[in-house]
Amino acid sequence: MKKILIEGLRFIHRRINNIHAPKNILIEAEGNLESPNPCDCVDLAEVTNEHNPADILNGMGKCIELKDFEKAAKLFAIAGVYGNYDTYRVKDRTAHQALLVLQQNILLKLNEKDKEKMISNFNKLLKKGSEELNNLCQDIQKVGIPKYFPRYMIQHGMQAFTNKEGNGLVEKFNSKEAWTLALKSYLHCGE
Repeated sequence: MKKILIEGLRFIHRRINNIHAPKNILIEAEGNLESPNPCDCVDLAEVTNEHNPADILNGMGKCIELKDFEKAAKLFAIAGVYGNYDTYRVKDRTAHQALLVLQQNILLKLNEKDKEKMISNFNKLLKKGSEELNNLCQDIQKVGIPKYFPRYMIQHGMQAFTNKEGNGLVEKFNSKEAWTLALKSYLHCGE
């Protein structure tokens, strides 16, 4: 009986070892979260409206590496406004999380000390009604309404796989209205 039990356990053990857990397969559409024109750690005045949020957040990451948290916070702010603007013009709602994914890719790499410094700079820069925020809003408005095609976001959504019709943008889009709304809703500019 003992021999049968041992052989039975060996058989089960061999069978379990031959079972392979399914592998996770990551499928991405070409252009997903792409950064065609990455920034370095630059002043806000060096950012153009041809830079998409992925480009700008690359620069933010470089600023963090250089421990230039003030520049990093400003780049985070404009990337956020641009990404927010893109959510108004990109039709596929499943694509709208692209900005959050890009931000997380940068921020999750921070150690605790650098997180504290970033938060401190965010709080100082983004304090509602502050002179710093008013200056930031003016500087972002000088850069202007995005002129890039938001491929990084369009290709992040499900429609990149399921619906190849159209360009992925909202028809009859009011860019000036969306720009004002992005500035106000993301940074509270003009409040």
